[in-house]
Amino acid sequence: MTPLRQLWQNMITLSDNQIGLAGLALLTGLVSAGLITLFRLAIELPLVAFFPIGSAENFEGMSQEARSLLLLGGGALLILLFYWVPQDRRSMGVTHVLLRMERHQGYLPARNIVLQWISAVIALVSGHSVGREGPAIHIGAGTGSQIGQHTELAHHRLRILAAAGVASAISASFNTPMAGVIFAMEVVLLEYSIRGFIPIILASVSGAIVSRAVFGHETAFGVPALNLTSLWEVPYIMLLGVVAGLVATGYIYLVKILQRLGHLPLVIRWGGLTLATLAISWWLPEILGIGYDTVNDALNGKVVFTTLLLLLLAKMFLSSWAAAVSFPAGLIGPVLFIGAALGGLMGQLSVWLVPDYPLSIGFYTMLGMGAMMGAVLRAPLAALVALLELTANPNIIMPGMLSVVIASLVVSEVFRLPSVFQVQLGGNVQYQTPSPVRQMLRNTWVAQAMQSSVVEVQRKVGREAAGFILQRDPSWLLIAGEDTLIRPAAVAEALETDPDAETIDLFTIPADRQAAARISLKANLQDALDQMQSHQLQWLIVYRDERRHQFAGVVSREDIESYYQYRPAQGA
Repeated sequence: MTPLRQLWQNMITLSDNQIGLAGLALLTGLVSAGLITLFRLAIELPLVAFFPIGSAENFEGMSQEARSLLLLGGGALLILLFYWVPQDRRSMGVTHVLLRMERHQGYLPARNIVLQWISAVIALVSGHSVGREGPAIHIGAGTGSQIGQHTELAHHRLRILAAAGVASAISASFNTPMAGVIFAMEVVLLEYSIRGFIPIILASVSGAIVSRAVFGHETAFGVPALNLTSLWEVPYIMLLGVVAGLVATGYIYLVKILQRLGHLPLVIRWGGLTLATLAISWWLPEILGIGYDTVNDALNGKVVFTTLLLLLLAKMFLSSWAAAVSFPAGLIGPVLFIGAALGGLMGQLSVWLVPDYPLSIGFYTMLGMGAMMGAVLRAPLAALVALLELTANPNIIMPGMLSVVIASLVVSEVFRLPSVFQVQLGGNVQYQTPSPVRQMLRNTWVAQAMQSSVVEVQRKVGREAAGFILQRDPSWLLIAGEDTLIRPAAVAEALETDPDAETIDLFTIPADRQAAARISLKANLQDALDQMQSHQLQWLIVYRDERRHQFAGVVSREDIESYYQYRPAQGA
């Protein structure tokens, strides 16, 4: 290993250096935002260049024949593409990220990232009723993971870097850097920590900078001036929260029901979705694509009541079908679309009920979007921050809190439903929501509980060498090549028992020898505990390099238990 490489490892991999992690997070944010920018351009430019529709989202401006050919061609191409992809390589989207974060310490394969990028572009360009945010999250997390893997980051830091990529992706997609930070920590990392905040914030800010440099300073939606006219609206806002919670519940249940299609062949699952989209779009072309142009019309009160209701029902059906059968695109955009339609319906209904009251339909449209996002994704704080950043209006905070919290409570406490992502992962035995102890161990570097006062010795050691080793007062001796630990006291006793012996065989003297397995210094305490349980061992030998040549220390089950029992008191 070159001196420069050794210095890099000491700074980044083999320490908890926050500056090094912050630098990598900044790089992750820039690269992730660059890939998301290319992703958005790959979706928008073909539609603008080759179809006379005025904009990249105006599918309703195309002829019915053109829309039909586009949908059928895209669906057939996706089925053909995935027909040649092995089953174990098809995983993608937010659920893929959550699974890899939980079971694989944030290691995301590069091949899945490339497949996600290509397949999502095909799905969105062809007009399927899905979103771009789920693929963007996968691409962002994969970017951070790949950078962390190539720089040989420790596992607990690799997960932070993957989350930094997620924050950059959300920030670049919506131009909402704070929402990107909160979403990454609330949904992906499942915790808030000072150690994670700094690198994730840097990545999110860099993502917003790249997005604004390419697409301008406007957010994803054209939000009109919004105001809460009177506190008399508070009961109606609470009603909106309840209704949004019921709609979110229906959406999650619909995903669970349609998951029964999962055992059918791909051509039926995805082909049926394409045909259903085609049939519905014959009368409701607004459901094609991401649909943010329709959301902007709803914000400005330009969509009539009946159309909004039909769009809500159609989008719920098609999006939940796509989510249930692992279609390679996202559900966050459709959830926002559904929320906008619901909020627009509630706003228009209030105008009919109280025609003389000066009410803003766009205000309720935004509240509906936040309420649906918070309830379906189980991310209330991210939804609230997104509302604040999208509107740039602090007056949205109080009504936003009411609607988001009430909708989330309806889903989680009244109907006892998890997030839609957990429902999608419900059939995956590899995924389980981590307990607080598991979460803490997974975020703790193995070096923090490791005993480094260990000396590696040969099986047969001379008297003089043994005496020199004992003078160093180690806690344990590691017998080289045998993965066995022995207490130094046993060697000292053997020297006293047989004063004429020139050499001592550490495998024949009376001693309490402990068998051990090997683990990398990049591991965390949960990795160590899992390996101990799988091998039924009490000790692990920690090595600095992947080839397990450079010895660093040892860790025991007792060391791990002592660490997490002591840590709460230490934090207090």
